[in-house]
Amino acid sequence: MPTPVFYIKADGKDVTDNLRGVGITMTITDSEGLSADTLQLEIDDIDGSVEAPRTGVVLNPIGGYEGNLRDFGLFIVDSVTYTGWPQKISVDAKSVAAKSLAKQREPKAYPKKDFPTYGDIFQEVASSIGLTLKMDSKLKAIENQYEAQAEEDGLEFLTRISGKINASVTVKAMNLVVAIKGAGRSASGAQLDRIRVAKGYNLLDYSVTERDEPKHSEVEATYYDRDKNERASVSVSTGLEGPKFLIRSAFQNEAEAKEAAESQAKELTRMQGEATFTIDGDPFAMAEAWADVTGCRTRVDGEWRIRTVTHNFSSGSPYTNTLQCGTTSEEGGDE
Repeated sequence: MPTPVFYIKADGKDVTDNLRGVGITMTITDSEGLSADTLQLEIDDIDGSVEAPRTGVVLNPIGGYEGNLRDFGLFIVDSVTYTGWPQKISVDAKSVAAKSLAKQREPKAYPKKDFPTYGDIFQEVASSIGLTLKMDSKLKAIENQYEAQAEEDGLEFLTRISGKINASVTVKAMNLVVAIKGAGRSASGAQLDRIRVAKGYNLLDYSVTERDEPKHSEVEATYYDRDKNERASVSVSTGLEGPKFLIRSAFQNEAEAKEAAESQAKELTRMQGEATFTIDGDPFAMAEAWADVTGCRTRVDGEWRIRTVTHNFSSGSPYTNTLQCGTTSEEGGDE
């Protein structure tokens, strides 16, 4: 087994040795959607000699194995907590780009004449805070009728409009990444690496919960048909058994209604079960990918969609990943 390593830079300078103290753990959480990725440091500071980073400092964690390292991006320190006894220091940081989005509250309209597609809207938001847009071309081409950011921050706005087009939006390494939700693909349409999870190979422990959530056979969304001057609807099957699920809010046109119904149908499918797997550390395990599980038992083995990956580094323990997963929703993207 290769030896795990990790480094921490503060404002571009390697400060790993300065932070080690008697022992240090580094935990990085990679989440789906716009839930901000987080970084936590726990430092054993028995003699009170460790100089912890101050709030506002930008940290850059790098970790994995020699020859197989991953740069996890930039995080800004939110809080530093000192406790005793024994003396410890806890440092909490959040994704720099996600914090910038959360601060963006300027009202803005996105009319069709200026922003004909959702790609144009996402490009405008990304550029406004210095991000590079990485967006699936199928999603980028979806027509916009009218959108507006009003009493909401940038995170809330992007979360709302991404739901209309069945998109997953994340911020990774100063990129605004917009991909088809639940498809296990990157913004370019390329398949994310599947994570092998197997007894005797890398699986340390697991927990799987089946939920008796309400099941719906289809989702219906309504819109106003201006040509016929009447209310109309579209329906999308979930593949489950049960009554119809009605989206209460009406949409501007058939395309928006269909996108919203498809997005809700996938979400209802994802709600039926969840799992947690702890495996030997893989620095490139990412949220939104698939985990292929074998060697456990029926109703556990199979394909699971990864919602959150936690990277657990420690100066005194092996490197591990915790994969929090939901049931899979299949959909293709474009290459």
